[in-house]
Amino acid sequence: MQKQDRDYILSLFPAIEKIKDDGIRQKVILTWYNAWKRGNFSRIEDGHQFEPARERIAYTNVDHTNQVCRACERMGEMVAEVLNLQVTMDYLLAGALLHDVDKMVIFDARTGGFTDTGRWFAHAAMGAAMALMEGLPETVAHMIGAHSTKFSPITPHSIEALILRHTDLLVGKAVYLSHGLEMEKVLSESLSRIA
Repeated sequence: MQKQDRDYILSLFPAIEKIKDDGIRQKVILTWYNAWKRGNFSRIEDGHQFEPARERIAYTNVDHTNQVCRACERMGEMVAEVLNLQVTMDYLLAGALLHDVDKMVIFDARTGGFTDTGRWFAHAAMGAAMALMEGLPETVAHMIGAHSTKFSPITPHSIEALILRHTDLLVGKAVYLSHGLEMEKVLSESLSRIA
């Protein structure tokens, strides 16, 4: 990866710089880079939060990811302070940054539908596999694999995974609601058009 590509990814996702562990930070960047190069989106910010719903709501995957990162960070701090529970912030941020990284490869930029990869592999499971392929800890991959109430084959088994699942759902639903839309209804209708 060239420096300009690394800087590009860092400019899109400011939370990467908050990860203290350099190894985790570099693997998060590499996961985004490889997802971008594997998919057919010209730019990472061209990806929609849910590509089949592109015509219904203007909401990029980059905006969604950054919102989820900020919310997870604050929720993690609250859980640690108020509930006196151990939260590994590097894991929480890495999982939040990568929870939707696989949308670069499961969705087709040209059609707004699924790619072959998207037809063969479930959204959250694909993202978890991509994180593991880059050498991220299994805890982070678990967070990604368990984050979706609709697509995850497993439920959260860590505090960080639980925070990510509920924060992702809250952020997504809040944005759709602010546009007068019911997220679950839009996702279901959008999926039925491409199935």
